[in-house]
Amino acid sequence: MTQDYLPVGQSERVHEIDSVRGFALLGILMMNVMAFAGPTIEEQFTGERSDIYTEGANSSVIMFINTFVTSNFYTMFSFLFGLGFYIFLSRAEKKPGSVSLLFLRRMVMLLAFGLFHAIFIWYGDILTVYAVSGIILLIFYKLKPAVNLAVSIIILLLGTVFTAAMALLLFAAGGDAGGMSAYDPGFNMVSSFQEGGYMDVLNMNISVFSIMTSSNITMVPLVLAMFLLGLSAGQKRIFENLAAHRKLLIWTAAAGLGAGTPIKILVGYGFTYMMDDPAWSVLTLLAYTAGGPLMSLGYIALFILVVMKFKRVTKLLQPVGQMALTNYIMQSVLMTGLFYGLNLFNRVDAVWFIPVVLVVFLIQMVLSHLWMKVFRFGPLEWVWRTVTYGTVMPIRK
Repeated sequence: MTQDYLPVGQSERVHEIDSVRGFALLGILMMNVMAFAGPTIEEQFTGERSDIYTEGANSSVIMFINTFVTSNFYTMFSFLFGLGFYIFLSRAEKKPGSVSLLFLRRMVMLLAFGLFHAIFIWYGDILTVYAVSGIILLIFYKLKPAVNLAVSIIILLLGTVFTAAMALLLFAAGGDAGGMSAYDPGFNMVSSFQEGGYMDVLNMNISVFSIMTSSNITMVPLVLAMFLLGLSAGQKRIFENLAAHRKLLIWTAAAGLGAGTPIKILVGYGFTYMMDDPAWSVLTLLAYTAGGPLMSLGYIALFILVVMKFKRVTKLLQPVGQMALTNYIMQSVLMTGLFYGLNLFNRVDAVWFIPVVLVVFLIQMVLSHLWMKVFRFGPLEWVWRTVTYGTVMPIRK
């Protein structure tokens, strides 16, 4: 039975997908560093801004991240999840057992990983949203790719139109510029992370994750839309013969980046400088309904065009992407260890964010290469697969 569930051989893997997944992990780390390093989540409620985000060149770095990173890479990862969903189910159909049951067990385990991550390591988890959205995605597996593509576009269009209309109404009404500043979230991140111990971190994780859960529920349709785009691409087998779809990749890169960049510059400005204004605050939601999805598709297409030409990029990032779950949670361990453990929370200016991210990601690349030389899976991937199939997998190559 175990032999049926061994990973596909290296010749069967679509290496470009693994490398894109590795690239997405870099972007996710770049986006999350703002919350690892300072109280950006708390400031969404209080309306105040820490000096680490605003003084000197700090705001320029934050503007860059908010424009070219924030919302672009979690949507990229969502697309890849939908694509991986198709690959998993299409291969599982050739193996013994119920395909739906296998996938449900896979999602329940992902939910468990997410809850553990959010409570015991870092509150800003996305795995729980992926697990819930993934269960819903199961409904769409047998539908035609054109239907899944249409549903995805409709969800994103409705979200974009609603967001734009609400923002315009608030701009026209000249809404209260106080925004959320009167709201007390009931916690103080700076004192908890600078002066407290692990129990304070644990309590903060629970408090923030509880508040974020309601907003995360509203993210499910948007995540599902990107899942469906990835599922549709898998059903059309685009990634099985990338060379044959070169023109599609070029068009997608041009259209995605061409249309997405102006939107993200606008909302990046709002995220960075205008979050105390309710109209701008609503307008920034375009990052999730339009700007992020367009930019993520543009990034994916452009990146694949690059790796098709420069094969070494694929070899460099492939091990990182093969153990994406392990690396995602490892990022939280490394970054909380750095900013909480070394008492650097709210003490490192944003101008250092990009160098810190690159160093941490380089460490992950080295560790991933060393690990994948010996083992078939990342450590958490091994646990995930073992629970999914109900049998202990041989982990060594």
